[in-house]
Amino acid sequence: MNNVPKHVVNTVKKDNGSRKIKAVTKTFAAAVKKIDDPRTSEVDYPLVEILFTALVAVCCGGESYYDVATFAEQQLRWLRKFFPFKNGTPSHDTFNRVFDLLDPNSLEKAYRLLIEGLKIRTPKHIAIDGKASRGCYKIKGQGLLHVVSAYDTENGIALGQQKTKNDEGKDVGEYNTIPALIETLDIKDTLVTVDAGGCYANIVDAVVAGDGNYLITVKDNQPTLLNEAKEAFAKVEAKDFEGVPCYQESDQGHGRIEERTYYAVPVAKESAMREKWQHLETFVMGVLSREVKGKTSREVRYLISDLPCEEVQRLGRSAREHWGIENRLHWVLDVSFREDAHRTRGGNGEENLGKLRRLALGLMRKVKGKQTVPTMMFKAALSPDFRTALIGQIAKCKF
Repeated sequence: MNNVPKHVVNTVKKDNGSRKIKAVTKTFAAAVKKIDDPRTSEVDYPLVEILFTALVAVCCGGESYYDVATFAEQQLRWLRKFFPFKNGTPSHDTFNRVFDLLDPNSLEKAYRLLIEGLKIRTPKHIAIDGKASRGCYKIKGQGLLHVVSAYDTENGIALGQQKTKNDEGKDVGEYNTIPALIETLDIKDTLVTVDAGGCYANIVDAVVAGDGNYLITVKDNQPTLLNEAKEAFAKVEAKDFEGVPCYQESDQGHGRIEERTYYAVPVAKESAMREKWQHLETFVMGVLSREVKGKTSREVRYLISDLPCEEVQRLGRSAREHWGIENRLHWVLDVSFREDAHRTRGGNGEENLGKLRRLALGLMRKVKGKQTVPTMMFKAALSPDFRTALIGQIAKCKF
């Protein structure tokens, strides 16, 4: 039985909480120092207070600048545990103006510092894919915002992201943006997967230059490469895949049965494709069968890799895990954070808010337990203690 009087304060717990808050404040402030404040004159609201407020508000389900300003006003006492807020809290117009002016590349530097501290282990697989934010399309001449993200499938975090340029002409700019993003990442000994929209030799060159490995889906955008892959598998299929390295996996649930079979064959030594595609070694064929309510569908995909055929299990699993960037990042951003519905107008606002959403999701992925993202957002909004624990993940960042 606990005989400690109720009025006695647990000083150990209180001290630990204070130390964590101080660590969060110090770490977050150090990251924000890497950002160029777009405001040139003396300001009433420091950039660190604006960004910290916006990040926590997003963690609590805030979507608009009105939401962020309302959160700040209602939670000022809690916010002052971390920063002074000498002049109170900014208005929604101030949040809007700062996010519109803030250079996304500058904010990305701070994002990278913080996200690095959330990694539990060194990434072995990075999936790269693009995502559009359709809510801001064709507003006052503004083009569709399209961002390419690099997703760490093991740690469940976005390692970085980069906006495409609408004038590049190929796949909404992914042709040039993906190599530029890869160059900013440490991919040594890491398998980089890209879908067919990124099946270009310059992207392979970027992976090879970074000492990484690649697994890229091939479709009609590379007809010669695709035809050679099909012919290679037609030959082994005629012999019932005898002696061909193979990996199979299956799962079922919700009235659905899926079976996935992956085969790997070496690219012919005399193939002209070896000259265009650096270190090309293997063609992979994935046969995906799905049965739903008695109806069966079948899909065949072809991929290329610099890994040997003997690593077919790793190749097959990585081909499957690549879609984690769609299910665990893009889908969550659209459904839980309502990113696709946001109609942030003009400037850099939507791109900068997108970085905060990805950072907020990274923090949530580090919380123990099987809580869903919407549950954690609702809980953070209601419980100051849980909110402190969630944002306290920042204290783990070391740089």
